[in-house]
Amino acid sequence: MGYTHFWYRVREIELDVYFKILTDFKSLLPVLTEEGVRLAGSEGTGDPIIDEDNLLFNGVGAERYEDFVFPRILRLWDESDENDQYFQFCKTSAYPYDQAVIAFLLIAKHHLKQDIAVQSDVGAKKLDATKKLCQTTLGIS
Repeated sequence: MGYTHFWYRVREIELDVYFKILTDFKSLLPVLTEEGVRLAGSEGTGDPIIDEDNLLFNGVGAERYEDFVFPRILRLWDESDENDQYFQFCKTSAYPYDQAVIAFLLIAKHHLKQDIAVQSDVGAKKLDATKKLCQTTLGIS
């Protein structure tokens, strides 16, 4: 069974805003590592991709599920919704990298404001713990 995070976002994120999101996420990575979160690249192998065009990560080895992908510019064929936003999702099966997905989406929401709407199957306890981690480490809620 999947454990799903889903969001609606704008097609293109301004480069300076995308850099702010990536910078905050990179600042949080050592703390996530201390929490036992290990990240890999696609399919749970190699290194995560974090650059000016794309962010992609998964759990490591047996603790992987679906890749979490958040590019600066979406290349989709789907139509946008009435708010000119596009639907995306990631299932994590609640593996440890799930905390990194939650944290990234909280950071993205902080910087993108109304340009992203995030929902999740995550329970309040896990969401609150990750919010606290972001607030303590980055000063964002």
